[in-house]
Amino acid sequence: MNTSAHLRRAAGLLDTDASLDVIAALYQGATWILPDAFRTDSDAAIELTKSSAWAMASIRAVYDTLGAEVTMPDQDGPDEVIDRVSHWAETAPDTQSQPPTRTEVIGRLLRTADALDQQAHTHAA
Repeated sequence: MNTSAHLRRAAGLLDTDASLDVIAALYQGATWILPDAFRTDSDAAIELTKSSAWAMASIRAVYDTLGAEVTMPDQDGPDEVIDRVSHWAETAPDTQSQPPTRTEVIGRLLRTADALDQQAHTHAA
């Protein structure tokens, strides 16, 4: 499993397909497919996402960058991890701010991929 490659693929998908949300892009980036459920049935899409170890690894990698003010790593299960990443990508952090732009979301995915590659390189050395 190459989570950094999956994150880069998801970033590219977000850059070229304005209809994708971040979870759909992360799922497709990890699996190379996007089932119709992502456009028609959000509950089924969540179940598909949770059943994909590759998609969940990508989502978890992004989740791990969000910080303690957004996440509760000791308490959050797969549903909460998905929800928090989705919420982060679509919602302003406070009433004085704007939600992240698509470019900012893409940037977070790419920085996360870079950090994973750096971590792998450091561990291999």
